[in-house]
Amino acid sequence: MILKIIVPNLCTKNVLSFSNTLHDCEKNDTYFFDVSKVSNYEPFSMLFTAAVIRQFCEKRDLMPWDIQLRFLEDKDYSYACHMGFFKAAGFEEGKNPGEAHGSYSYIPLTKINIRDLNEESMQRGEFLEQGDIIEKKSAELARILAQSNDEMKKLFQFLIREAIRNIPEHAGTNDVWICGQYWWNRGIAEIAILDEGIGVFESLNKNIIHKSYISNNEDALRWAIKPGVSRAFNPAKEPNLKDPWANSGYGLHMISEICKNTKGGWLTFVSNNNCLRIYSNSTSLETVNFRGTALGIRVGTKNIKNAQAMIDEARLKGEATAKNIKNAFKSASLPSKGLMLE
Repeated sequence: MILKIIVPNLCTKNVLSFSNTLHDCEKNDTYFFDVSKVSNYEPFSMLFTAAVIRQFCEKRDLMPWDIQLRFLEDKDYSYACHMGFFKAAGFEEGKNPGEAHGSYSYIPLTKINIRDLNEESMQRGEFLEQGDIIEKKSAELARILAQSNDEMKKLFQFLIREAIRNIPEHAGTNDVWICGQYWWNRGIAEIAILDEGIGVFESLNKNIIHKSYISNNEDALRWAIKPGVSRAFNPAKEPNLKDPWANSGYGLHMISEICKNTKGGWLTFVSNNNCLRIYSNSTSLETVNFRGTALGIRVGTKNIKNAQAMIDEARLKGEATAKNIKNAFKSASLPSKGLMLE
């Protein structure tokens, strides 16, 4: 028996709901995914949906021949093929993730392994700190996305690096997925970062201090975006100021502040079965079905003139807020103050 599954238009609201719909599907031998009505493919929506379908297939022990795809030959379908969306989800159509080179202001769906980046750096004789390696990779990706706009490149590099650099330590995985698009004509950029690791709740609960008051996944998301809240926090020890890449728990907070402070910006923060959607003047909570952590970072770009000033503003606000949070680092680490390598 074949079960037909209609994939909705790939915008953020739809795909969050789709994760629940897919989870509730009855069991069948073969699944028929219909994307014929999809006319919109955005970075977070593609990355998240591909992961949700991938996890759906893994959970039900489905093989590639157990899933089929219905589509229409149009420019939207061709774009999704080029971006590697279908192959990332487990279908046979289109390019492999990362196969497209990325240009004209987009980063295709790409899987990055942090351990591989370290090994490649050593083979080049660089012997850099892991943080520096991630910084260099972030600069490479930001350069593709922003093209010749230096301030956009600096801002994108900062956002990508802050989203990626703690994943190996806190998510328990070295695999990171990324996708991005800069719509010059709309003055909007969107970057999506995703891992399929342990999630924020389990990570923060590895610290016995946080475990005493973070009792569920929803709590974990709300605490994780507060400045200075980190699994690495220890009131008995001063922060290691000699380590330029020491974690201070400001990354997610600063990303959310930068998104909120730009016209049309928002942050979608998913970890396991909850999602926070953060806008300039509101926050909403939604239920999803997902394993891991995913960030949708959208920034309005029309009035951005000085990336460092935006970073400084977010950091200063965070440090002022952290003074009133008991179990938090009161100062941001060096990386959270700006770019370490340009």
